[in-house]
Amino acid sequence: MDSIEPLQGLLSGLGPASVIVLSIIDSAGMPTFGGPDALLLLMAPNLSLVTGLWLLAGTIAGSGLGCLILYYVGRRGGEPLLARFGGAEKREWVREKLQRYDFAGIFGAAIGPPPFPTKLFVLSAGVLGMKWQRLLLAVILGRTLRYGVAWYLGLHYGAQAAELLSQHYLGIFIGMVVLLALMLLVPLLGRYWSRPRNPS
Repeated sequence: MDSIEPLQGLLSGLGPASVIVLSIIDSAGMPTFGGPDALLLLMAPNLSLVTGLWLLAGTIAGSGLGCLILYYVGRRGGEPLLARFGGAEKREWVREKLQRYDFAGIFGAAIGPPPFPTKLFVLSAGVLGMKWQRLLLAVILGRTLRYGVAWYLGLHYGAQAAELLSQHYLGIFIGMVVLLALMLLVPLLGRYWSRPRNPS
């Protein structure tokens, strides 16, 4: 959250729409080091509830649009483009996670804080041919959780929210991962228990 201080000086000139624009830029490939989160934290206490919710929705949608742009860059650029990003070991790690977890891999990447390689996940999803609808849904769900936490903290804790988030983001992130695991586990358990059993 080191970007909060310089961003604070831009608020007076850019207004609430700056968060949406920044979320598109950030998700399309230009790193802003948590810029949308920081602006949501700063703006939430100064907006009405309705305006804040609209701003949150716009930020989530902007991030989804930015990720789609990056996804299609990956689709068109293929493996040669992907080879320019990160080391071979990191690229292979991301590929393995996507091939193993698919939708859940993108969802987890969408809630990951900087410097988690979210952009490499999205690029790799394009290269691997993941359906854009699945990618977009995973991004929207993940960003709803991540940006929703930032907005909620800003709304309820005001100026203290940034410090609170920076101090406890690991715990919040772990909580999000646990929630994701439960979301995956419940349908699996449901299918397991609904399977017919052979009488002994």
